[in-house]
Amino acid sequence: MKKILFIIPCIPYPLTTGGNQAFFHMVDYLRDKMSVSILLYPKGKEKEDVEELKKIWHNVNFYIFTEQMNEPETRHPYYYKWLKKIASSATRKMHRQLFAYNKDVVRRDMTLTSSIFEPLPSKYAEYISTVSRSGFDIIQVEFYPLISLGYLLPEGVQTIFVHHELRYIRNENEMTFLDRVTDEERMLYRIGKDFEHSALQTYKHVIVLTEVDRQILIDFIGEENRIHVSPAVVPMTDACDKQVVPTGFRLTFVGSEGHYPNLDAVVWFCQKIAPCLRSQGFHFTFQVVGPWKSSYVRELQMSCPELELVGYVEDLHNFLNGSIVLVPIRIGSGMRMKILDAVSSKAPFVTTTKGVEGINFHHEEECLIADSALEFASAVIRLAGDPDLQVKLANQAVEQLQKLYSPQKMLDRRLAVYNQIL
Repeated sequence: MKKILFIIPCIPYPLTTGGNQAFFHMVDYLRDKMSVSILLYPKGKEKEDVEELKKIWHNVNFYIFTEQMNEPETRHPYYYKWLKKIASSATRKMHRQLFAYNKDVVRRDMTLTSSIFEPLPSKYAEYISTVSRSGFDIIQVEFYPLISLGYLLPEGVQTIFVHHELRYIRNENEMTFLDRVTDEERMLYRIGKDFEHSALQTYKHVIVLTEVDRQILIDFIGEENRIHVSPAVVPMTDACDKQVVPTGFRLTFVGSEGHYPNLDAVVWFCQKIAPCLRSQGFHFTFQVVGPWKSSYVRELQMSCPELELVGYVEDLHNFLNGSIVLVPIRIGSGMRMKILDAVSSKAPFVTTTKGVEGINFHHEEECLIADSALEFASAVIRLAGDPDLQVKLANQAVEQLQKLYSPQKMLDRRLAVYNQIL
């Protein structure tokens, strides 16, 4: 069997995010067809998640880099850790004192400053370098924080970078929501774009999730033959058995606060769309699934009392069934797992053009699409008041998803990409 090594910056378990789901289902399929290894860097309680994952993937090789391995040599280790905690706490407190930091959510969480090259911990880089020279046929790196690894990996291996979200496109989207773009921000954008271009060139192949992103990358870096499309996978084992449960008031959103496009979507809904719904006498509950804990979001609940933070949901598809899923996404690229989750739950959804970008769904056929706050609110009210339309859109979305994005076809497609590369 051919040997493949996956290097990712996060722990793909539990399946609480779209990225975790996509990665988990892909590896779960591949581990019986290739010799699969994964290099992880768990921190804190993530070590427990890795142990659970090992029980599920008994035939996967795990390379674990630990926090202890990254500790520098010090004269007094415990004193050094104590000083690190003080420094970290002081940094957080200093940020809270910055007026602009607290006031401007976009600038606080935008990715401009994290899009330029940042050195990885030296011992972590050395560990990756050592492991990557262990005779693999393919080494695959996922997610932007590790894009610089292309400079480190050995030449005699087929290297792949999976680009879940084109970073310079996301930066462009975020900058459109700033009242004024500073000269420094323009500089950071250009530096980040140049770095992304150079880093992608260090990989022999790039995988994106949609044809839209593939065309963008062809224009960006050229070399069409080394850019492949392999969509994310969401199991649909029970989608056909579910019934569409029409609703008139329960609205849901799936996504974590840690991903800024999700935060922007929730803020836009609460500040702009919700007032439009209220002004038309529409009563609703807006349930947000995922980890949302910041003080800013709690303050947002004061202005939008309909906002309900439900946290992690054990059975997401059953939870979404019987709701109208909202995808008010305005930033980013790639494939929106939240849409695939909605369809797999037999839940109708309202989205923006950006939210459904790259997925072959159409307005009035599989969903409703609206790009202004007033249009989005009107689409929600219309859908909530028309049970027949809810049933029609949800059923047609399942049919389209099965036709275009059948999980088995997508898994076979990824394997075909690897065979082509080899």
